[in-house]
Amino acid sequence: MEDFEEFDDNDFDIPEVSVPTLESILNESDEAEEDPLTFLNETKLNVLKNWETSSITSSDSKKDKSTSLNHGEVLVVQKMESLSRQMVSAVDRVNAGRPTSLAVSNLIAIGTTRGLVILFGNLPDSSQALKYCLGSIQIGSKYGSVTALTFNTDTTRLLVGYAKGEILMYDVTNGKLLRTITDAHPPGSAVLHIKFTDDPTLAVCNDSGGSVFELNFRRLMGVRSCESRCLFSGSRGEVCAISTLHLNKNIADHPLRDRHMLAMGTLTKILVVVLRPQIKIVFAHRLTQTNPTCVPMLAWQLTVCHSEGMRLIEPVLLFGRGDVLYFFQVKCDGWDAINFVHLRTMNITYKLINMAWLNSRTILLLDVRENLHVVDVDSQTGLQTKSIDHTKLIYSSSAFKSLANGGNVSQALAVIGEHACYHSMVQHNGKVYFLGEESVLASNITTWRKRIDFALERGHKHALDLALMFYDNSAKAVVGLPADPEQQKNLVSDVLLDVLVEFVDLSMTKLCPDSGKLQVLISFYRNVVPVCVNHCLHIGRVDVLFGRIYERFRVDCIAHGAFLECLEPYIMNDKLQTISPEVMQDFVAHYQAKGMLSSVESCLLHLDVSSLDLHQTQVLHLCWAHGLYDAIISIHNRGMKDYFGPLFELLSILQAALSTGAPLSEKMTTLGNKLLVYVSCCLAGVAYPHGLLDDETSTSVKNQMFETLIHPSISELKTHQLYPIIHIFLRFSTKEFLNVLSLSISEPHFQGREGFSKVQNFVDVLLQVMLESQGFRPDQIGCLFTFLARLSARQNSQIHLNETLKHQVLEFLTTPSDHATDHEERQQALVDLLQCGFIEESYTPRLVHLAGQASFFRVLRFLHTQQRKFDLVFVAYVQDPAQTDNTFTYVEDVLTSPQYTEQEKQMLKVKVLEHIKDLININGKKSVNLVTNLLQGTIQTIAAKLHDEPFVLYTFLRGLFINRDDDVTYEAPAASTDPDTCELYLSLMCQFGRAEVLQFVQDCEYCRPHKALEIVRRYRVDEATAFLLEKSGDISAAFNILLNAAHEKIKLLSEDDESLHQDDAMSAVDDVIRLCQRNSRKLQEKQREKLWFSLLDVVLKPQHNMDMSEDKEVAKQLAQRVLTSMIGHMTLPAVLQKIIQDPAYKSGKFGEIRNLLLGMLETYQYERTLLNTTLNLLGRDRHRSLASLHKNVVHGVAPKSQFCLICAKSVLNNQQKTENLIIFRYGNVYHENCLNKE
Repeated sequence: MEDFEEFDDNDFDIPEVSVPTLESILNESDEAEEDPLTFLNETKLNVLKNWETSSITSSDSKKDKSTSLNHGEVLVVQKMESLSRQMVSAVDRVNAGRPTSLAVSNLIAIGTTRGLVILFGNLPDSSQALKYCLGSIQIGSKYGSVTALTFNTDTTRLLVGYAKGEILMYDVTNGKLLRTITDAHPPGSAVLHIKFTDDPTLAVCNDSGGSVFELNFRRLMGVRSCESRCLFSGSRGEVCAISTLHLNKNIADHPLRDRHMLAMGTLTKILVVVLRPQIKIVFAHRLTQTNPTCVPMLAWQLTVCHSEGMRLIEPVLLFGRGDVLYFFQVKCDGWDAINFVHLRTMNITYKLINMAWLNSRTILLLDVRENLHVVDVDSQTGLQTKSIDHTKLIYSSSAFKSLANGGNVSQALAVIGEHACYHSMVQHNGKVYFLGEESVLASNITTWRKRIDFALERGHKHALDLALMFYDNSAKAVVGLPADPEQQKNLVSDVLLDVLVEFVDLSMTKLCPDSGKLQVLISFYRNVVPVCVNHCLHIGRVDVLFGRIYERFRVDCIAHGAFLECLEPYIMNDKLQTISPEVMQDFVAHYQAKGMLSSVESCLLHLDVSSLDLHQTQVLHLCWAHGLYDAIISIHNRGMKDYFGPLFELLSILQAALSTGAPLSEKMTTLGNKLLVYVSCCLAGVAYPHGLLDDETSTSVKNQMFETLIHPSISELKTHQLYPIIHIFLRFSTKEFLNVLSLSISEPHFQGREGFSKVQNFVDVLLQVMLESQGFRPDQIGCLFTFLARLSARQNSQIHLNETLKHQVLEFLTTPSDHATDHEERQQALVDLLQCGFIEESYTPRLVHLAGQASFFRVLRFLHTQQRKFDLVFVAYVQDPAQTDNTFTYVEDVLTSPQYTEQEKQMLKVKVLEHIKDLININGKKSVNLVTNLLQGTIQTIAAKLHDEPFVLYTFLRGLFINRDDDVTYEAPAASTDPDTCELYLSLMCQFGRAEVLQFVQDCEYCRPHKALEIVRRYRVDEATAFLLEKSGDISAAFNILLNAAHEKIKLLSEDDESLHQDDAMSAVDDVIRLCQRNSRKLQEKQREKLWFSLLDVVLKPQHNMDMSEDKEVAKQLAQRVLTSMIGHMTLPAVLQKIIQDPAYKSGKFGEIRNLLLGMLETYQYERTLLNTTLNLLGRDRHRSLASLHKNVVHGVAPKSQFCLICAKSVLNNQQKTENLIIFRYGNVYHENCLNKE
């Protein structure tokens, strides 16, 4: 760490050469933003760095983390009964006054308001006895109350500070007064703090003026004296807390031994200085707390650190203010360099007034509500909260306010005095003492054993959980356990087992429900047993679980059953793998009685069978009796290392079932499947049904299983058939057995020359068994051929098959099959054979024929590709339903790739044109792109070719004109600009896509109008016909067509009540309305009246004949729609006259036409309002434009210069008053004459 000589001198008003003083540091402005620590050399801070900032939450505000972790009763706070009684008695007996301050060492000193100091013993054998009563009431009346106390390191001297500023030194071994110091600091201020250093002749005091003084005690010629030196003045920065670092006497060679380090806290910063050999500042840190009532706090602690294999003892300084704490470690690099390493910053949610170290890992915090918070430093976790508000804690308010001296203190010091309790919370030897008005409390961390005892009061489960935390070394603030981890675990486990056994005893007696249903008792025991199992497994004491604990459950049949059933999940999860034979016997018997043998089998697969007495527990007998085949195999494999005995016995059972010729039962089918899986595991060298084998066993099992399978005779099976095992498996399931062999042969064990030899041997045996013996069905032989095909197709396969057998395999594979799965499996096998070169070239024509019959399109593509018959490959793509989407890609690749000859490409083009119909059915748009871009064909050619297939031709042309991704978006590619093609497509569309005709004729620019009109008329597409007529100018004809269509749909309203016809009628009428609206401005008034009134007649006429009110309502809606639409195009009197003269309304009442008239009037009013608003807007816009123009015209213009830009003469000295000036908008100024000449 850099010394303060290297700091910025301007920040501290330090002279350029002189060493800085404490006063200069405190003179720094509080508003300064720079932290002195920012200048430290961080590269040297390499031990215990932890820059994180965390937060400890108050239990008063929200749920503390310690609640969930349940650390138990970490802190015990006890009243010192004897001392408290004697203190109260002494106070009453000698009128000593109330207690004011506390100091603790081997003695306990309590100062009072009357100036007395009462000394008590604090050693284990002293029984808190009263030692001395120092001082007198006369001293108290002269010096005031006791405000500060301190013992030296060997507890032989006691310094007493008083409210009026005096300091007395006592010899506590005999109670004599040694020194009376009246000039240690300026008069008129109280002593706030007084501290001995490790040197008994050196002390430090702090007064209510905020100053700190060094006290040097001398004794010359029998005369005792004291020299005082001011470390700094509090005139510009008041120190209100000090703390000296004390090093243990056993640490003799520590670099800080004779440096006498002192920490001081002001309201804004923390300073640390060394007093010897000269005063030097070694650390400074700014405090960010702005609450004026928060007091600064300081506390030292020695910690053990390990660095580079060395065990070091380093001090840690804890300081803070309000709700923020800082931890800094002091590192000494040699004897001179002192570095402060930031460990962490801790944020809390309550305001602190004091703090102390309980040990090097735990701190005790006191908040303003007088709640104690135990906090683990490493994890920054709150462990416990306890209130001591009943103690009536003593506060030093009068001393900080210096009431005995007239209150001559600063306002800031007086404010924090309200919460100052520096001398009421004192730490010594791992204990923290609290001074109350009538008592003294001592607190310390509870030993681990007592914490478990306290947890027992809350319940055994709490105690067990806490004990497990001690066992796992995850508990915090642990005291009393040995350092050795093994000893620690043994000690904790013994206590844990005692608690657990006690818990079981109570559960079987007092805690057990006295009455209730059976299910209640079972549920109760099922909650108890997991507690026992979990804890015993955690500490590795299964012997106790199946010993003392099991015996207690065994006495009750219900508890016994619940215990046994609770073991199952632990066994299945491999947490419990060893069970005593006695418990196993009971376990099997219990599950057998309940008919849960499948659970027994599952558990046996997870248990360590080597620990079981198989004969005593009768496990094997039970498994054979009930067909627990997995358990039988697993027990023989793991317990007896027998891998073939159970196989032969189970194969005998399966053989007997197969020999009857009857269908196999479900049990026998299960057995056969399990045996196949077992053979597969053995051939792969893995354990059955799960797990792994060691390398030696794995290799041995592989070889033995292979040899056993191909062995000609097995005496244990009692059969005369050759290769009995293969016979049995082939009879059971040929396909599955061959699948097992196929998977096993792919293992590395069967690779290489020796492996290929084994595989060939196996193949020869299979051929001998299946082809040379009777009884195998064709489908079984087919499975063999498929197996051989796959085996031969493998890479580096060296299987030898004769030509006849090869042909048999090929003939079988290409035999048509009804099953899709089987079909694809055979085709894949044949493809694999082709790829590995299994088939001779001479057999290719025959294979092409067979593949075509079997619809093996992949095979056909492979063969045709080999023969470079790419046109036939294309045909195979077209015929394959699974590859139709890839057909176009293939054609494009061939036609654009240079790898193919022109002849091959031409043959492909011819074949594509032959199958153009198939391509169009697959994808019309892609077909068009293919024809136009790659085949260079014409649309007319394709159209001629598809003349007899109108729908296919329509699909093809649709791909040309319409984007298939969006059916309503029409395009006009270059190939679609031919009028004949457009008209052909229009004709086909009128047949197969009438709904799209109107949109097409609206967008298509290449159809000849008269031809298009002829086509749509021929197919009676009214909407398109009307559009074309309107486009040609024959509005009347277009109107008549749409009007007739609307009339027909309106007529349907009276014939059918379906709402579908109502929508059609509305749509048809809307089409006529839009036609009238588009063309009204082009027509004369009589022509407009003819159109609109004809439409109105059509919608009014149905009302004459409609009897149903619902139909009439629809007709009225149609009429209302027409009338509303014609308002803007027809005069209002003409419309009214037409309505009144209509027979539907002529003889009726006004109410029948009321809605029509009101609707017309509302429309008229709306349009009139709209017109007025538009006129107003236009008027305002014109007015704003004129106003802006007028403003710009009359706006004054200032010239940029006083000289004419042409003649460069001044325009100000105008001798001829009549000479005009011209100034442009941008400020350019000219003489009028100059500008005219220019």
